Amino acid sequence: MSNTKLRLEGCNTKSRLKILLDNEIVQNFTEIASGGSALVYNVYWKSTSRFAIKKYKSFNKEAIINEIYLTGMVNPHQNIIQFYGVTKLKDEINYSLVLEYADSGTLRNYLRNITITFKWMNQLRFAKEIASAISWLHDDKEIIHGDLHPNNILIHKDTIKLADFGRSCQKGSANHTEAACGVIPYMDPKFFEENHSYHLTEKSDIYGLGVLFWELTSRLSPFDFENKNKLEIIQIKQDILNGKREIPIPNTNDKFVSLYKECWRHNPDERPSICKVIEVLDNINPIDLVVPKNNNVSTDLNSNKSESTENEDSDLPSCEEYDINSDRYNI
Repeated sequence: MSNTKLRLEGCNTKSRLKILLDNEIVQNFTEIASGGSALVYNVYWKSTSRFAIKKYKSFNKEAIINEIYLTGMVNPHQNIIQFYGVTKLKDEINYSLVLEYADSGTLRNYLRNITITFKWMNQLRFAKEIASAISWLHDDKEIIHGDLHPNNILIHKDTIKLADFGRSCQKGSANHTEAACGVIPYMDPKFFEENHSYHLTEKSDIYGLGVLFWELTSRLSPFDFENKNKLEIIQIKQDILNGKREIPIPNTNDKFVSLYKECWRHNPDERPSICKVIEVLDNINPIDLVVPKNNNVSTDLNSNKSESTENEDSDLPSCEEYDINSDRYNI
């Protein structure tokens, strides 16, 4: 029996790996997202229930099985996208994932939508919900997400839903040593300085969490990277290695600022655990907006200026290849 089959049969959530027949799904798909390895469609099942279908662009059996296995393991949790099963669409080789449909799309699009009022109370609530999902992964399931960024966080009925476990792994698994690929401003800098041989850890997720927390209060992309070309992205990577971090937004709660600065420390050992992150968040008053003390803040919310923290000298590893697909880069 293959290792892949054993992994599926050993999954304690295999009862949720229901095979949904393609004739039960209406074939008028509407594409709602495209990532480096998959397309996501909005579909209706039996003409009434709305779902999302994640369809893989290429056939990589082990990677697909890994995502199915881990997506099944992390369900159910109120802040993780619900996994309903798999289906094989007409004339397709691969199985596709059948997932909960998120009515408000990605966190990235939500934050960039200037018509949405996003007050501090809701910023803090979203931070707590993201942290709750990460806590479920780290402490309850011993899983590292490995690819935290706002396009992998969805919003459904005003609630955070963590998604996309294609680069996730269990602690201690072989997957944690695979080549780093992701969205550079959210990636653990240790990947860059150690020639991509750094092992994925829970503290890698914590780094990305810190950047996400800053983004909740700024509603901007870190270092304005969404508008940068390849060479500018390379420079952002070097700047991060040299200790550069984004500047806190004026009037952000000082405890929240201190927390995300702890999360994005260069040394993983100095970053807090997810348990500590939640403890700090629980002690922040949702109506308490205090201007951070002794923070050099910019008054221009669209400024690209960022602050630099002391850090070890690091040389930029050679950049082999950039696979430009949306905002994702192979490094």
